Amino acid sequence: MFTSSKLGDVAARSILDAIKQGLWQPGDMLPSQRDLADQLGISRPPLREAVSVLVALGVLRSHPGKGVFVVSAEPPAAAVAAVPTARPEDVFQLRLALEPFVVGLVAQSISADEMMQLRLSVLDMREALDADDLKAAVEADIQFHRQLIGFSRNPVFKQVMEQATEAIGHARDIMLERPQGMREALAEHEAILRAIKAHDSAAASATMQQHILNAGERLDVRIRTATPVPPADGTS
Repeated sequence: MFTSSKLGDVAARSILDAIKQGLWQPGDMLPSQRDLADQLGISRPPLREAVSVLVALGVLRSHPGKGVFVVSAEPPAAAVAAVPTARPEDVFQLRLALEPFVVGLVAQSISADEMMQLRLSVLDMREALDADDLKAAVEADIQFHRQLIGFSRNPVFKQVMEQATEAIGHARDIMLERPQGMREALAEHEAILRAIKAHDSAAASATMQQHILNAGERLDVRIRTATPVPPADGTS
């Protein structure tokens, strides 16, 4: 049985293919969520996931109260061109839409070799922090996220996230000044790794979402979300 993330990936590809084939043109409004979910044969949660990713990539644009509109059929050019001048808030919003989706996919299909590479990145980060080498710890942190994007086997995701990483290069300087924040990030990476090892897509996605929100707080970046995000301990 497919997980929500797998269905979301299928839905995103189906929508993008339909746009490329001319079913919907730039400026057209997509059908309602109910109708589109029926057309794709999926429930609405994975459809919303797919739409969020395509909005983040610049293919779609959501207008609250109106609907979702087609912007472009070429996500790499549309997304990458916009990223270099983006604010940190913009980049983290992109990450919040994209990385939980990606890690859910990775949890389903990760190979033993890929799992070992992730473990080594986490180990590198831990050893760097133990040695008070914050620069190496930051590089291991970034490498962990790059590996996850690469393991999604989607070149569009990889291209967009490489540009996003460059767009907030100044964040490295802030991270170098906050060793406790790096310790917290390490613990979060370990939690993500455990969920991936268990092939638990839902847990991996949820843990990554909280990790990115926490990272934003550590870097003093306020991330806008579509819905209120509950505290990590589940209290209100």
